[in-house]
Amino acid sequence: MPWTDITFTTPQPLQAVHEGLQDCHAVAPGELDNSTARLNAVKGSVAISTNPVATTASGVAALRTSMEGLLQAGGRFVCVHPYIHPLGDRRGDYAYLTPQQAAEGMAAKLADPMDSPGEDTLQAVLLMLRGVEHTDFVETLNAFNTVFPVSELQLAERRAGQLATLEQDKMIQTTGPVHPAWRGQDPRRHERAKDMGTTLGAQVALGEGYAIEAVRPEDELAALIDKKKALLEQLETDWTTLQDVIQGGAGKGLVLNGNSGSIHRQLVELRPPVEGYKLAAVCAWIGTAEHMTFFRELLGI
Repeated sequence: MPWTDITFTTPQPLQAVHEGLQDCHAVAPGELDNSTARLNAVKGSVAISTNPVATTASGVAALRTSMEGLLQAGGRFVCVHPYIHPLGDRRGDYAYLTPQQAAEGMAAKLADPMDSPGEDTLQAVLLMLRGVEHTDFVETLNAFNTVFPVSELQLAERRAGQLATLEQDKMIQTTGPVHPAWRGQDPRRHERAKDMGTTLGAQVALGEGYAIEAVRPEDELAALIDKKKALLEQLETDWTTLQDVIQGGAGKGLVLNGNSGSIHRQLVELRPPVEGYKLAAVCAWIGTAEHMTFFRELLGI
């Protein structure tokens, strides 16, 4: 088949979809008027009973307030790890930061007059993750991030993972495909095709609305009851699954109280002992004691 001139045309299958909806669209306005009349006829004649379960959920507003107070608390956060310049010892592509250096770096940040956490009464929840070598450090970071992912620690984990295999990786002779690469195709990535889907989709949705009206109200309510039963079971399953994830432990924790100056001094005095670890990351969540409730409870310290 030779190259030929193109002529834009609405795809025939889409035109057929539009034509297939015309009968429905034609009779809909008249039926809406009839529906209004029937609705006016039944107003006040149907008894409405209150769901008895509603009385058991009367305190749900307070529960939501408590949950939001715990999970939406303020405070500030900072993390130091070997791959943040200028912390640590640089040796070529590698970087090292002992627990002592990490604690000193965090203490220096707490004493930073240009970026103070503010407020006179503060509480700091500190976390330290350590490793002897990069492989060991990756395992510790991964153990923590699997339970409670922290973006800064995930970046450190990725970098430590790269350095752990660097000596082997740099010997690999890479090969690659011819560029550019094939990619998945969805017609709706083109704006006009997306317009067709949106415009015609609205008409199809209207038709679907009328089609579903053939279902009896009793059947709809029965389906809704089954759906709510499944939802109740699923919500409890989700909570159990989440509880199963939040267990175990990785790293060391510390809670300090005072203003930023006293917390700085306490951290300097609590310098970690020398135990042979060459890599460490220290995270600090800081704010009021109320703000720190979630992190204290989560880390069990």
